[in-house]
Amino acid sequence: TQVPPPNTVAPTVTATTAANGSISGSLGYPASGIPPLEVYAISKDDAKRFYFVKTAQNQTTFIIKDVAPGVYVVVAYSLDYKISGGWTKAVPCGLTVACKDNSLIAVTVKAGEETKGIEVKDWYAPPGTFPPRPSK
Repeated sequence: TQVPPPNTVAPTVTATTAANGSISGSLGYPASGIPPLEVYAISKDDAKRFYFVKTAQNQTTFIIKDVAPGVYVVVAYSLDYKISGGWTKAVPCGLTVACKDNSLIAVTVKAGEETKGIEVKDWYAPPGTFPPRPSK
């Protein structure tokens, strides 16, 4: 008779980035070009916990890497002006005048996964709708 092999255990991943995920998507801006932006993932549980990436002039996509698992909102802040844009319920609605819900959509980040399809394009929300730019 044959003896079955002993139970094997998968190796443990120790790289810190494997324990984290990322958020990626597209950018829009209500002008002929897109200014340089800082795109933030801000924790819904603790606004002091955030991750961000800087984008270049006319950059249309972004990726925020090495984000700890959790639930976030995604907001972009212009560098030159005091305005912000976000991934809100108005974006999948079509950003028309009929789309009046400017509340931010929660984004869930899972370990080792990229959360895709986030569209930071709502720059029409009333002042104070989005959280202020986090202090670094």
